[in-house]
Amino acid sequence: MSLINDKTHSTGRASLSKNAVIEDIVITPVAFHDGPLLNSVGVHEPFALRSIVEIIVGNGTYGLGESYGDLVHLDRMRQAAIKIRGLQVHNTNAVYQAVVESLASDRNVGGDGMSGMVTGTSTAAKVFSPFEVACLDIQGKLAGVPVCDLLGGRIRDRVQYSAYLFYKWGGHPGQPDDEYGPALDATGLIKQAHKIIDEYGFKAIKLKGGVFPPKVEVEAIKALHAEFPDLPLRIDPNAAWTVETSKWVAKELDGMLEYLEDPAPEIEGMAAVAKEANMPLATNMAVVSFDHLPASIAQDAVQIVLSDHHFWGGLRQSKALANICATWGMGDASGGFDAKPRLRMRHPLALETT
Repeated sequence: MSLINDKTHSTGRASLSKNAVIEDIVITPVAFHDGPLLNSVGVHEPFALRSIVEIIVGNGTYGLGESYGDLVHLDRMRQAAIKIRGLQVHNTNAVYQAVVESLASDRNVGGDGMSGMVTGTSTAAKVFSPFEVACLDIQGKLAGVPVCDLLGGRIRDRVQYSAYLFYKWGGHPGQPDDEYGPALDATGLIKQAHKIIDEYGFKAIKLKGGVFPPKVEVEAIKALHAEFPDLPLRIDPNAAWTVETSKWVAKELDGMLEYLEDPAPEIEGMAAVAKEANMPLATNMAVVSFDHLPASIAQDAVQIVLSDHHFWGGLRQSKALANICATWGMGDASGGFDAKPRLRMRHPLALETT
């Protein structure tokens, strides 16, 4: 015997169905100030480009997603939006299929939003991610629950973030120094670290490397370790080092690093370093799609996968990645928070609480 009045249940379901139809999608490019931060391919431009995806359903409820802002990616999202309108906000499988169909004639060139440093990601996953997040945002609002509940439920109330240190100029060419000033040596990095740790309370430190000779950056990590002996340290040269250099760095910094991130390129390079490094290796460059996992696991190339839901295909796919990592005894975390709108921080935070 049904415990639910069929008529009431049917009426409620019809109302929910009507309210959950995607009626409009608004994609808004945004540009915001970015500092003169140095990395292995150059310097950040004065403005970073992102995009806000707003999905609106029948009763006016809206959900927000966020993504890259380059022209190629914007065009792909706009083409996908045409096919997504009219779908049910709860049917994210249908939304994904609409994205795939919209890319049928796409050449899969450009639109990565990451200065060419990360390749091998799925175009469909990158386009789908902001739409999925916006759909989950609406689902949570309609159900009266936070997005983390849609991902299985919260298991922690606090999520620690790492301070992200960059070598940097004082200001962009022709512009005055920003509030952080220059950081072109260990002294500048320590000053930068104190400022952001004092202001935000970070409990770990990551240094973006690949800028100066490896020996210089190794000495910088040693100086940071001496200044902050109780804080976990990481360094990420964006795969700018050779395998042999990476092995040397791992030996020099043994006992100082929580993990070494993307020291060498490709899965094979990471595997060669991992054989001799005593600390775990982490990546958000060598393993950036599910297709990369079998080879990486077989070679024990990385011990921590840093998931960015923008190119893994959304929050649910990132949760699936976390489950795979747990199965194989690997760690996982959310990465990629160097320069993003505040909205960008909400989505991985919802994931990390689960």
